[in-house]
Amino acid sequence: MRHAGWMLATLLALAPGVSRAAEPGQTQWKLANFTWVKRVPAEPGAPANAHPATLSEEALVAALGPVLTAEEGQDVPLFAKEELKRLTKALREALALAQPGEDVILLSTFKRGGGFMEMPLGLTARLFVRDGALNLIVHDARLPFMDRYSADRTLPAFAYGSRTAGSGGTIQAPGATGLRGDWLALPLAAAPAPAPAQIPALAQPPAPALPAPGAPATLRDAAFYEAQAQRLKALKRLRDENLLSEAEYQEKREAILKTL
Repeated sequence: MRHAGWMLATLLALAPGVSRAAEPGQTQWKLANFTWVKRVPAEPGAPANAHPATLSEEALVAALGPVLTAEEGQDVPLFAKEELKRLTKALREALALAQPGEDVILLSTFKRGGGFMEMPLGLTARLFVRDGALNLIVHDARLPFMDRYSADRTLPAFAYGSRTAGSGGTIQAPGATGLRGDWLALPLAAAPAPAPAQIPALAQPPAPALPAPGAPATLRDAAFYEAQAQRLKALKRLRDENLLSEAEYQEKREAILKTL
């Protein structure tokens, strides 16, 4: 009977929900029995978010895919590829409908160990867009609740991350601003520039100017500098709202300036 309960719990956790187009007033997206995305009121006192936020599924994958968490002393992807693929449509729709006073929370339950007998593990997080960045606060990166659920149908009180209280977890990603161990501000890719107008056949474009001998090559474009400016603005706002100490602010500001 114990084995049967484990199998039932696993099937319930992974069974896909019904996929349908988002409705204007939709507040939750149930993707499986223990996988969902929801719009919820932001925490009391939180500054307004840049919502509604129009992001493509590709932009969400680019932002969230590189995020790593620590597991048994090793850095591993926070989201499995198939897991993130399942979540992005719901996240895109939720952020597009969210209001300035709302956050988006998620619970994602997925088999992360790879073995047949491995129990699915939960991941809980809070997301919102501010200052050109997707903020990700993770409460539980690997929550082992399915074993208890298979035994007596008891579910935990899921927590989704908070601006004011850290969870003790650790996440990281290249190019992201670490606002706390469990909180990243992930820069969003700039929209592609419009294609240049067609040049008539007889109008030859001027030859590009060659750099002076010995001049260093330019490796960063305007989008890079805009992303760093947004990161600096986000840090200043966090300091002004007393979410970062002056020492933390100066340390992180110096780290950003060194990349310029």
